[in-house]
Amino acid sequence: MLAARFIDVGVLEPLRFHATYSGLAEAQPRTAAPIAVWGRTTPHICLGQAQDPAAELASGLDVPIVRRPLGGGAVWVDESQYCVVLIAPRAWAPSQPAQWFAWALMPVIATYRSFGLEVTLREQDLWIAGRKIAGSGAATLGGCAVIATSFMLHFPAARFARCIASPSPGFHRALVAALATSITDWESHAAPPRAAVLQQRFRNTLRETLGWRARDDRITAAERRAIDAARDELADCGHASGRRLVPGGIKLNAARSLAENAEAGRRVRRMTVEGRTVSIEVDGAAHS
Repeated sequence: MLAARFIDVGVLEPLRFHATYSGLAEAQPRTAAPIAVWGRTTPHICLGQAQDPAAELASGLDVPIVRRPLGGGAVWVDESQYCVVLIAPRAWAPSQPAQWFAWALMPVIATYRSFGLEVTLREQDLWIAGRKIAGSGAATLGGCAVIATSFMLHFPAARFARCIASPSPGFHRALVAALATSITDWESHAAPPRAAVLQQRFRNTLRETLGWRARDDRITAAERRAIDAARDELADCGHASGRRLVPGGIKLNAARSLAENAEAGRRVRRMTVEGRTVSIEVDGAAHS
């Protein structure tokens, strides 16, 4: 059994939340114990490290935008999600980063299943009943493998859709419809558990799946200084590429994407599933 630290950060503002796991990872020596960070954050749009906010998002948003130090695409995060971040010095993580998701998401899957939700892993997503119920992102920060995901109790699809850059009203309508068939949440399948029950169940599955015996712990003074430095770094969104992660659109889950581009002077929207175009809409005329 491996001794691990369990740090419940409560509810933080967005920059502080993402800086917390980033700073913690940067501050760990090679021989440090692994850390499980548990917490929530106030509403914001969170982009992957390679995404450009100006290209991906609508203008004039009424929520903060944070580009996290992890991979992946645009996600909505708010207090109805219990976020989990595993921080493991490389000695405690699989040697190949490609293996991190299957490894780190084992306790999350086990937690869902312990409540009767038959969640499965699909690439970097967690799925139930043909839809994504959680995504994940990972990176090497400092000398640590860092993998983040969440237990999403409620997903405000319409609010998220308003945040995504839409080249036309038709794209926005298609996005709202696509989200309904691509992403789900806990409350759509069962009554969510109380916070304390969910956290304890997750701590149990950490022990059962990864062999981590998690003890409550606090952030040290040195780690807090690293978190402050990470916050300053995250506050700078960095270089703008002008390109979207999915040209003209958005990846909805591991299998589906929606994109709209100009072709021969017309707006053409395509829904792609498993790399195959399943529907095309041209200036409002649908073709399948």
